[in-house]
Amino acid sequence: MLSEKQLKANQANAKKSTGPKSADGKKRSSLNAVRHGLTGQVVVLPTEDMEAFKQFTTTIVDSFNTADAAERQLAQSYADLQWRINRATSVESTMFTLGIMEETAENLTIEHAEAHNAVSNAKTFRNQSQEFDRIGIYTQRLINSAEKVLKQLKQLQAERKERQEKEMADASLLYQYHRARSESFDPRQNGFDLTTAQVKAHVHLLTLRTPKPITFTATDCGTGHRFV
Repeated sequence: MLSEKQLKANQANAKKSTGPKSADGKKRSSLNAVRHGLTGQVVVLPTEDMEAFKQFTTTIVDSFNTADAAERQLAQSYADLQWRINRATSVESTMFTLGIMEETAENLTIEHAEAHNAVSNAKTFRNQSQEFDRIGIYTQRLINSAEKVLKQLKQLQAERKERQEKEMADASLLYQYHRARSESFDPRQNGFDLTTAQVKAHVHLLTLRTPKPITFTATDCGTGHRFV
């Protein structure tokens, strides 16, 4: 509960407040709309946070190496949820700072600055416990949503990787068959979304990984037989 002194001070400040007057203040209060190119969803944030938001989410999205629109959609959703989780945590921290600014513990005689702040934080938490509970519930919901999105994204990418590996294996077999017959082979003309260079590189890699048989001649083992 606010003391009568705090209530009067808040009311007086509210009457005086007509919005930011300085250039920096107006800049902080201004809003900038950014529309996701993929989803068309509008994200509205303070201008000062916009670059941080774009850098934060872009780094996360890029880390997933998405291959199509569906994967990018999930990656962007996951990045947005992580941003909102961090924002909720920031709001919680700011509530404690607000308690100190409002002099929540002003009626207590505590000269030690750190002790005064600690008591102020405790009183803020006690006085605003319901609000902290709401933030906690909200944050947990965001975390749960992020985990579900991440699971979907990983599943989608795993399925894509499995399809790609099968496609490469089939294309490699056909390439080797045509090569043995001295025939040309174009993967795209045979229904594969692969280039000839990609198939050749894969076959070459398989050749390097396949152990070569060890042969022993008559000189090696003292007999006239050849062992493989």
